[in-house]
Amino acid sequence: MADGYVCAINRGRDGYQVPLALHEAGLLACFVTDYYAPDGPPEWLPTALRRRRTPGLPATVTRNAPLSFVLQSAAQSLRLPMGRIFPVTDRLLAARAARVARRVNAHLYCYAPHLPDERSIAQGTRRVIFEYHPTPALSLDVLDADHARFPQTRWSYQLERAALSRSRRNDAWKRADAVVCASAMTRRSLEHDGCPPDRITVIPYGTAPSSLPAIVPRGGRAEFLFVGQGIQRKGLHHLIEAWQASGLADARLTLVCYSIDPGIQEMITDPSIRLLGRQDRAGLDRLYAQADVFVMPSLVEGFGLVYLEALAQGCHIIGTENTGLPDLALPGEAATLVRAGDLTALATALTTARDAALAGHLDRAAIHAAAAKWQWCDFRRAIAEHARAALTG
Repeated sequence: MADGYVCAINRGRDGYQVPLALHEAGLLACFVTDYYAPDGPPEWLPTALRRRRTPGLPATVTRNAPLSFVLQSAAQSLRLPMGRIFPVTDRLLAARAARVARRVNAHLYCYAPHLPDERSIAQGTRRVIFEYHPTPALSLDVLDADHARFPQTRWSYQLERAALSRSRRNDAWKRADAVVCASAMTRRSLEHDGCPPDRITVIPYGTAPSSLPAIVPRGGRAEFLFVGQGIQRKGLHHLIEAWQASGLADARLTLVCYSIDPGIQEMITDPSIRLLGRQDRAGLDRLYAQADVFVMPSLVEGFGLVYLEALAQGCHIIGTENTGLPDLALPGEAATLVRAGDLTALATALTTARDAALAGHLDRAAIHAAAAKWQWCDFRRAIAEHARAALTG
């Protein structure tokens, strides 16, 4: 069998960094996805589809799964619940990957939902999976316990629970020779399910090189920022509760949520909390440049790329240990970790960060330098090294 992989990923998850890593290392036999834009995409192609590519990964090494793409596009147009569509399109993508792997006589490197079933995999095929979310069982335990404390999260809790329940049989690790994930939180969920620890490797994500943006005047107050879905899993209800209980003077909290749980939105009573909808890239960059502190106290997070995005903008981070933050080994000047669900600790962290910001003790240049230690090129190098080692077992 050839010393290469067929890599299968739906959409542009993680910016195609995994297949790009394999291609750069000469380990990619073919990349299978729902849709990948052609080299030099034509102007008539919709912008969203023209963006389905990344520099360095040519279309000539990719194969599309047309039926998977059409079903997803139709479901989105009809506003159907994608949680019911993805299991179907994932199976179609996995079947396509299995056929290609047999044809080119290659091994498999798949994001977990896209690993083909046992019957379609050729004998002797090595299987590596990337698990990008914590597995459902541990996630459900965490969300169930939190919802008992905060019933106002009912809307997003029920959506999350339904999605996790549909994927509860996520056992791709049982059919894999090696498992990669981006955080110790995801590793913990895999071990919770019974995955042998020696099968799992944690490789944290990275960020693109960037320069420190110009500082935006803050008008004598500390600026805090949250960017993400306004749902239970992101801990937004914890943030609102802790913020309003703290009575933070000379501080403002901006929430950027393209959707928000109605029950969580009703919790907002303090005028120092500003709720915004979806922002374009320029608008989001302005908010990062204005913010002193980025805070997202997630209950369950496979990693949280937004943390690295905020760090690269020089924002101090407040997050929980149930994310990828602990894996970055950041200095105290760059990040504050609190226990997920601990509102007292979160309130203390908010107050301490407010005081540091007003006193001018948050060093944006040092925070930006801490983020610069985690680059996508380092992530890709680690992925390639692991993938090469996995070929020999």
